Amino acid sequence: MTLAGLQRLLHRLEDGLLAVAVVAMVALAGLQIVLRAGFDGGLTWIEPALRALVLWIGMLGAVTASRSGRHIRIDLLTRVVEPRWRHWLQGIGYGFTTVVCAAIAWHAGRFVRLEFEFPVNVFAGVPSWAVALVLPLAFGLIGLRYLLATVALFRGREPFPDQPPC
Repeated sequence: MTLAGLQRLLHRLEDGLLAVAVVAMVALAGLQIVLRAGFDGGLTWIEPALRALVLWIGMLGAVTASRSGRHIRIDLLTRVVEPRWRHWLQGIGYGFTTVVCAAIAWHAGRFVRLEFEFPVNVFAGVPSWAVALVLPLAFGLIGLRYLLATVALFRGREPFPDQPPC
């Protein structure tokens, strides 16, 4: 499998996980509403499951946004400096993003390891480490994408070819 094929497979996996999480969240929230309104009750594990799904959807959304450069960013300087400096400022920004994401992924991984060593069930038998696992994975993937974007930028290639013009 080529690198481009692997990348397409990863994008499909990200999109699929995001879609499943959104559908699950809508279905569980709808079920809880029906159970409360129609049967004066509900399932106790749905509320914590919905909170976990919000975390997963937020992180998967950030991963999806990072693959095309459509993330939240502060780039005021790149808009006001001369074009010859813009390239270097973007590279520094992408490199900084890589370092920050790597640090967060590292510490989130340590957190998941602690959660694994001292397991607590969050809902319906799902351990807390499984819910938190999205943090090191997402930040690691975002950091890797920005490392590749930094390298591409300094090699004179467009790091996010799918990004709309500013």
